[in-house]
Order: sequence, then C-alpha cells, then structure tokens
Amino acid sequence: MATLHICRDHNFVTQSSRLFEEYYPGENIFVIHSVTGKLKIIRDAAGFMVMNLYDRSNHARLLEICRERGVDRIVLHALVDYMPTLLGYLRQNIEFKTYWIFWGYELYETIGYEKGYKLVDEPFSPFRKECYFTPNRVSKFIRKITHNYRPAAFESLFPHIDYFCFWNKSDYDLLRKYYDYPIEFRYFSYGSNRKGQEPTNLAPLDRAESGVILVNHQASLFGNHTTVLKRLDEIDPDHSHDIIAPLSYGSAPIRKSVLKAGRKMFGDRFKPILDYMPAAEYFKIINNVDVAIFGQRRQEASGNIIELLKNGVKVFLRNDNNLLGYYRDKGYIIYSFEDDLADESALRPLSLEEKRHNRKCYLENRTYYDDFMPHLFDDCISQNKHTS
Repeated sequence: MATLHICRDHNFVTQSSRLFEEYYPGENIFVIHSVTGKLKIIRDAAGFMVMNLYDRSNHARLLEICRERGVDRIVLHALVDYMPTLLGYLRQNIEFKTYWIFWGYELYETIGYEKGYKLVDEPFSPFRKECYFTPNRVSKFIRKITHNYRPAAFESLFPHIDYFCFWNKSDYDLLRKYYDYPIEFRYFSYGSNRKGQEPTNLAPLDRAESGVILVNHQASLFGNHTTVLKRLDEIDPDHSHDIIAPLSYGSAPIRKSVLKAGRKMFGDRFKPILDYMPAAEYFKIINNVDVAIFGQRRQEASGNIIELLKNGVKVFLRNDNNLLGYYRDKGYIIYSFEDDLADESALRPLSLEEKRHNRKCYLENRTYYDDFMPHLFDDCISQNKHTS
C-alpha cells in the first residue's frame, strides 16, 4: 500500500512531504512536475522525483513505479492540465482512489469561465489588457484558440476524483452546486498545529496605532485593487493613512497597473512591497497595520487573513468571499467591504477588547494534524466535527 503524490514546484510541497511521512512513513512517492527537469521554488529536491508530466513516456514510467510499490492512492496537490491524460492512463491499468488537495484557483477559474461566476469587478473593455486574463467570453475564446484553456482540463478531471480535501467546506459546497459528481469531502489543512505546540507569531495586542492600511496580499487580478483603492480615496479624501500593497509576487501586468493607480491616487502615501522577503519579516510588517482590506470575491489569502485576525488587525472582506461567513461562524469580529466600509470612521482600529476577542477565537479554533491525518485515507469516516 503506497501513495503517489503529484505536485507543483511550490513551497507547500516540502512541508507536505514531511507531514505525510510523519503519519504514513515509507508509503509516499512525491513526483514534482517540471517541463525542464529543474526546480525554481523548491531548494532541496532530495526525496522528490522530478519529471515532465506532459511527456507521455513518463506516464508509463509512473505506471511502472505504481505497480512496483503497490500504489492504491493518488494525491493531487492542486490540479494541473496534464492530469486528465495521466489519470486516465493510470486508471486503465491500476485501481486507486484519488484525493484532490484543493488550492482554489482550479474551481474558481473553471466556474468563472464556464458558469459565469463573477470574480472581477470591472467590465470587459477591449482597451484594457487585464481583461484578457479575466474569465469572460473573449478571453475564453482566445485561450481556446491558443490551446491554453485550462478550465476544460480541470472540469474533465472531476470524474476522476474521489475526495475533495480542504479545511473550508463552503468551497466543496460550491463545487457540488455546479458539478454533480460523487466527490466526497475530507478535512485537510496544510497549516494546522501539533498538539502541545505553542501558537507562533503572536504580536502584542496593545501596540500603538500605526495609521497604516493593508490592501490585498499579492498582484492578483482577483484582488480587484482598483475597487479597493477607489473606495479608500472616496472615504479618506485627505489621504491620512499610508497604504501598503504587497506586490512582490503574482502577475507582472497586474503589478504594473496597481502601481500606476496607487501612485496616481495616493502619491507617497502608497507604499508597495516589491521585493521578496522572509515570512517572519513580512508578517512583522502586516501585523503592524491597523486595517486590512481584501478585494477578492472568492476565497483567497486565508493564511494572511488568519494571521491578521489573531494579531488584532481590523479585516474587511467582500460579501461574495465565503471566508467572511466562515470567520463570522467561528465568532471573529470581521467586517464587510460593501456594508461596513462606508466612511473614514470605519478605518479606526479595533479596540483592545475586540483584539482580545479575536485572539481568543483564534486560540479556541486551532486545528490539529492528529485530528485528521491518521484518518485521511480511511474508507468510512465522519467529517462533521471539522465542518461544524
């Protein structure tokens, strides 16, 4: 009995390999897709197989490995467009269960193009090149004729998947709303805790006000930066706050357009983060802001959001973002962009009492690997305690 993990070159992979080896020692085969055979993000490739999974000769190689090791489970760490061909080939020759560890873009991109799910605020304009990255009929046509239409591949994967693995059941419910496949939910979180482990990155809650606002977490089209910046310009016309916008990773065209808009509207008050930095340094910066505003109309940036909530930052999310309801159900004080960000008074920080309340919510809602990892592959388990 063994598990084949198919992964992207991403910083989650090293952490994930350690986690699965801890709970299922000696049963894991990690394969990282790379067209060139080289890795850009993962620094140490020891323990990983690196291969180009668009090359069908490598599918036969994987089949041989699966037979030798007795693979009966395949874990997909996010979906990639070569996977339908690969899984279809493997399923013709061996039996296995497929576990999809959900990242987000796979479902939202698919329903954005195929189901008209609105992710971006600004209407299509042929003169704005960003619109050609947006899920709409024109960009869908362009992607199809350039053979770069990934949502079709993602949708064709759904019949191959047995389990949707994630910590937010609302995204699973969204999948089932649009696609009637017998996929089951399994709780999984890359970012859980070990029992007995002390919470990390807890900033002092009684720090002085900074007058700083954080806008989004990356240069992403789905961040709707223009919507957020315009609202700030309207409710604070004197520009009495500094605005931090992390743009050190994401889309280069979006970064360029956000820089242009931010500097035009706010001048020196707009302070983009353009350089990569260690996580500890980044969290030190964002945990010192008073207010954070996220413009996504979809679940995204959850790692940043929980970091901010636990450290007393006032957070605004869009009504369409299911994380707003998720965190409210957990008891957090968190605000709606549409309903609550109405005037400058909304930019006041949380009170110390409110900060302590959110810290308490965080400590009471911590999740632990021991609660789900030993049972992730069980044939019949209840997930109710994780999703209530």
